[in-house]
Amino acid sequence: MINFMKPISAMVAELNPKIQGWRNYYAMDAFADLFLNKIDWYIRKRLMLFWNKKCNRRMKHSNSRLTGIIAEHSGLKKLVG
Repeated sequence: MINFMKPISAMVAELNPKIQGWRNYYAMDAFADLFLNKIDWYIRKRLMLFWNKKCNRRMKHSNSRLTGIIAEHSGLKKLVG
């Protein structure tokens, strides 16, 4: 499991400044929460698919909870919340 965290943590380090920029840009818009929730969902889904492909898992959507825990442990920021 430690071997898989390095690529995800590198991706998280690359994504965090972009996520923070989106959060700062859309902070003024009160109606952006729905849009930003969809972006959060998409980012986490793509990380899950990447991790499952790296682990050679047959089911694309397996272990989504574990991927979310690894992403949070790596420090992935959220757009909303």
